[in-house]
Amino acid sequence: MLSNNKKIAILLTGLLLSIVSINCQAQTPVVSCPSTFPNTHTVYHLYNASLFDGPITDNAELVPEFKKEKSIWKIGSRIDPYLVCEYAGTRHTIVFYAKGATYCEKSKAPVQAKCMP
Repeated sequence: MLSNNKKIAILLTGLLLSIVSINCQAQTPVVSCPSTFPNTHTVYHLYNASLFDGPITDNAELVPEFKKEKSIWKIGSRIDPYLVCEYAGTRHTIVFYAKGATYCEKSKAPVQAKCMP
């Protein structure tokens, strides 16, 4: 039979391992828009993001749901998601293939966009 000290040590170790495994399961984005886009002498700031089904040349922009200060896109298995990041003061965009994402979101203040597994 185990002594009380050993039982407590085993319980605390189990609790610690549970906490560590929960933290390790935190989701990291599949892709996210950089907050700035440097170009020679200027730094442009992210001001908008959109999601497309397929390459942007197909013009299949998806309409998000609006919840509070966020735009949210739920991505079904038939959607081929491309996240487009737009920067103020330039016509340049950054396009990410968000393969494996199940949803994307864009917040307004500050503007941030990411797609999650």
